[in-house]
Amino acid sequence: MKLFIAKKYLTFTLAALFFISCSKEETAKPAPSPSENVKSFEAMNTFMTIKSYGPNASEANDSAEVLVQQLESLLSTTRDSSHIYKLNHSERYPVQVNAKVKKLADFSLEMAKETDGALNPVLYPIVHAWGFTTENYRLPSDSEIQNILPLTDYNQVKISETGIFMKPGMMMDLGAVGKGYAGDQIIALLKSKGMTSAILDLGGNVQTLGCKKDGKKWKVGITNPWDGPPIGGIEVCDMAVITSGGYERFFEKEGNRYIHIFDGKKGKPVENGLSAVTIIAKSGLYADALSTALFVMGEDGAIEFWKKNRNKFQMLLLRENKSAIYTKELESVIKFTYNINNRIVID
Repeated sequence: MKLFIAKKYLTFTLAALFFISCSKEETAKPAPSPSENVKSFEAMNTFMTIKSYGPNASEANDSAEVLVQQLESLLSTTRDSSHIYKLNHSERYPVQVNAKVKKLADFSLEMAKETDGALNPVLYPIVHAWGFTTENYRLPSDSEIQNILPLTDYNQVKISETGIFMKPGMMMDLGAVGKGYAGDQIIALLKSKGMTSAILDLGGNVQTLGCKKDGKKWKVGITNPWDGPPIGGIEVCDMAVITSGGYERFFEKEGNRYIHIFDGKKGKPVENGLSAVTIIAKSGLYADALSTALFVMGEDGAIEFWKKNRNKFQMLLLRENKSAIYTKELESVIKFTYNINNRIVID
């Protein structure tokens, strides 16, 4: 049977309750003043929007776009000029890379150890074997997977002052943390340029600077992984709200769905009953890493990890059976508008 791809791009999805619900009201208002600016652009294979408030907001947003483009030029796995591409295609190690790339790689490896490989920055050879890097989707044999798995051992990656060392054939991909890192960098940039309030939608990764200009919390929509409008919203200030889910990118063959999030120990797409994981944290980088890692861990693993790190983040798990599990701290800030089958609060 022919393979095909189904994608859902998270354009304004998580930020829907702010950007969409207010659209009619905003179109009737005068053009934004120099202290308010909205900028949209494409980067990191997605559509991004930044809305900021403060002196010279337009210039600040322009600088933010330049920053993201620079990060993409360092982290891309396909641009032959990027540091990650050069690392992946080098014949000699270690490879010296940009300080930001080294920092992000080091963070990813630390998170790999902390999550027992649920976040794995060197899964690229397996992901490639399934066709997700080229969109030439296929089902590799078990023997092929077993032959590739040794090339995804993150313990074989070493970082030192001389650069990054990997075994020949290994390949790194920092896509699971790239947008979260970019969000943190943008927030820092906007602050340095005097912005007092901002909301970023980086292809579904939402991050906020402060509260709204009127002092109220931002209302961030929660993507519906089962099709349809957002299932509700979360009110936040100065936080990142980041979701990972199997609905984002997948292919189907003979009635089976294969998603783009992988279980690195098996070398196969995750199948654990979860539809989406949303992480709320101060750091976009941390939230981005955990949204993937906890999805891979599954329901029990995610809950156990949260109980050990409850002061660092909050989470919402959406199951395939259209039920929800979320941490008690979210009860006062989350509102569901979708008919959830069952809600479980953990404490």
